[in-house]
Amino acid sequence: MYLLDVSKLIVGGAVITTAIQLNTDKFLIITIAVSIAVFFGIFGFIVLTFKKK
Repeated sequence: MYLLDVSKLIVGGAVITTAIQLNTDKFLIITIAVSIAVFFGIFGFIVLTFKKK
């Protein structure tokens, strides 16, 4: 469950960063954050699947 929470926090952090304009390249930040969040989300579901067996 921890990895799923981390993936949500990564996306939230990227959205907040672009909303308050801390970085000039918004597309790059959102792309990187979504990629990392998808990785953590998939890995989290894999861990939960094997944990239940």
